[in-house]
Amino acid sequence: MAVAPTGAIYKALEFDNVSSRTYGVYITGEAVYNAPERDVEMVTIPARNGAFALDNGRFENIEVSYPAGIFADTEADFRQAISDFRNFLCSRKGYVRLQDEYNPDEYRMAVYKSGLDVTPAMLRAGEFTITFECKPQRWLKSGETAVAYSNNDTITNLTLFDAEPLLAIKGYGTIGFNGYEIELENAVLGHILIENSKSNIQISNSGNDINLNLNQLNNGDTITLESADVIWKYSASSGSFLKTWNIDSNTGITGSGAYKLAHVTNQLGVEITIPSLTFAKGTSSSYTNTTVLSGTRYDSSTYTAQLVLTIGYAGASTIKVQYAFTYSSAQITTMTNRSQLSYGDITGESTQSQLGNPTYIDCELGDAYKIVSDEYVSLNSNVDLGSDLPKLAPGSNTVTYDNTVTELKITPRWWKV
Repeated sequence: MAVAPTGAIYKALEFDNVSSRTYGVYITGEAVYNAPERDVEMVTIPARNGAFALDNGRFENIEVSYPAGIFADTEADFRQAISDFRNFLCSRKGYVRLQDEYNPDEYRMAVYKSGLDVTPAMLRAGEFTITFECKPQRWLKSGETAVAYSNNDTITNLTLFDAEPLLAIKGYGTIGFNGYEIELENAVLGHILIENSKSNIQISNSGNDINLNLNQLNNGDTITLESADVIWKYSASSGSFLKTWNIDSNTGITGSGAYKLAHVTNQLGVEITIPSLTFAKGTSSSYTNTTVLSGTRYDSSTYTAQLVLTIGYAGASTIKVQYAFTYSSAQITTMTNRSQLSYGDITGESTQSQLGNPTYIDCELGDAYKIVSDEYVSLNSNVDLGSDLPKLAPGSNTVTYDNTVTELKITPRWWKV
């Protein structure tokens, strides 16, 4: 197992929320105090002394290197520990969080892209340098907490650099600091797709549930089940199968295309096209279609059969489809070919706000979004970000917003170099 040295000289770093101590790796802090290079272009002008400094308003990335050592009890433990640590470093993708015990109040965003050259000693310890490509900012942990602010509150930036905060907004309207403003335009979703079409759903007397995701609908919004084909297939023994069939004209649906009958040696098929059905979210309702069939058996005796289709909505997030099939006054509970349902798309007419609650605005990236069912949804089309995104300048900043905004939380994201 890895040795756990103690004492002030044995510091650790944490990369992607995993401590180097996990692998028996410890660091020294020779390069943790360096600053990034500012992006300044020096331009010379004829007949003018000196050079003009063209400041591009940004810093370059910085390399941060940690001299490190790894300690283990045995040669086998050493091999395993260095292998595990090497693979951990090289498996991280993109910028991830980096912090060390020399600077406990801050962190960087870093990419590990260098190799790992280890100088072993007695095959139980080794020395190497861990080098990260980092964004220039040292982010302060004090700027990670979202705080709610009221209109005309002040927020103080104790650093020397403009902060580009993350805003979480409930409601809509104009939000800004010190004259820089952005505007959220209220909108509704309108016509939305709730569920893609499905086919060949087995249904029975106990019913089949169609589960819906209605989180983008408000109570009273419509849910439309597009026109569908319902197909019953009933198999019976040849001795009792009905020879001829007639459809009761009082079934509520008429017309030559409403019903189709077919039968072979021992099977009856009935196809019914039902209309598009509309329900209202939060309100229980149902649709029932009854089909009565009468016929003559091979022995010339007369029998009747009845098919009852019920599509019910209890006001929650499930539509239930059921059928009842009676043949000669007896309920048919077993069928060698089950009934099948094919239904079209289920759509809705939403009155829910397009912005949703809350709306997030990332003032660093110029991105407006919300999270729906753990998925990112862009809202840039609903937000006027203006020519300059709001920043929290050094010193005191006044927070302003309309009374149509019901809550504003600010994650300031303070930083320094």
